[in-house]
Amino acid sequence: MNLNSDEIVYITDLAKPERDKGYTRTFYSYPAKFQAKLPRGLIKRYSSEGELIFDPFVGGGTTGLEALLINRRFLGYDINPFAIFVSNVKTTYIDPLILNENLKRFNLAFKEELKLNHDILDIDDKICLGEKISSEINKLYGIIHQSSDNSVIRHFFELALIHSIKIVGRRDFELRSRIESQSIKPTFLRKSTKMINEMIFLPKESLYQPKFILGSNHKVELKDNSVDMIITSPPYKDKDIEYQQIQIQRRSINRSKRSHAISTILGVNPLSKKDLCWTGRSGEEYWNNSWKSLKECYRVLKKNKFAFFWIGFKTLEDKTRFKSQIKTIKLHICETIPVTLSHDRAASGRSTHHGKKTGMMSKDYLYITKKT
Repeated sequence: MNLNSDEIVYITDLAKPERDKGYTRTFYSYPAKFQAKLPRGLIKRYSSEGELIFDPFVGGGTTGLEALLINRRFLGYDINPFAIFVSNVKTTYIDPLILNENLKRFNLAFKEELKLNHDILDIDDKICLGEKISSEINKLYGIIHQSSDNSVIRHFFELALIHSIKIVGRRDFELRSRIESQSIKPTFLRKSTKMINEMIFLPKESLYQPKFILGSNHKVELKDNSVDMIITSPPYKDKDIEYQQIQIQRRSINRSKRSHAISTILGVNPLSKKDLCWTGRSGEEYWNNSWKSLKECYRVLKKNKFAFFWIGFKTLEDKTRFKSQIKTIKLHICETIPVTLSHDRAASGRSTHHGKKTGMMSKDYLYITKKT
């Protein structure tokens, strides 16, 4: 029932930190993601072409993209509309020539005086980012919407803009050049160009296009015993992660805030920390949600098939409780592999950040389970 030594060595190597590269993997660095080589390696070894992979916590669409690239069917759920947005952009092929043509039009339009009625930033965003960059962000957003009637193309460049806002919002951005010469436009053009170049490698046609569903995974549209493999990373407990926000920090004015620009660009209401991170005053809300999700995983998984859960906990008590839930729903734990986290992960191994303790964890765990 347990894994042999070769399998443990293989999976442990997959779980080692490694920067993602290739295809559309670097379109957007979604918070608390696992590296692409983990789901890719697991899917290759423990499933066959055409089999169904399920991820009840889609996040940045990492598992869905890898399933697409090696010809597996895929279904994923997430309650965060931004997760579904990122996942769809990363897995939808668009002709790079068309994207380049659009980008050229954007660049030309940016030089013109345009009457725009878009404002995706609140007053605190503007104070932190400054008048020039704030104005440019709104102008780019307006140009994207005015220049293309194709929603797929718009979403591509909206993601490039979101990523660019994230970059100019970093605390070190203002140190790179004189304040009066700072601009988001070069960042947006570089990011868009990089994404277009990466799009070249995405399959033009695929046997199985992944399906990403916005909604709760407590009741999914799958029959009993229909899934060949589950690979997922559930929410952390007691961690406040910016799944739907952009952190903006400015040392020069001693300001820091979380922007809801992503929600505004997507045209959705911001989700609360309680919804995204399952946090409740007593902590029991987290475990109630975890229980419902795990039960659904057990229901849809085929007998003798694997479910892989990547997650970390601050306390031994919480780690023990998660293992207890897995056992209670009758998933057999084959192995628990500790994973040292990379520095680009939201709950990374950095115990301090700019001289301050952050409460970040040094390790996660990969729970390898099987339905018996």
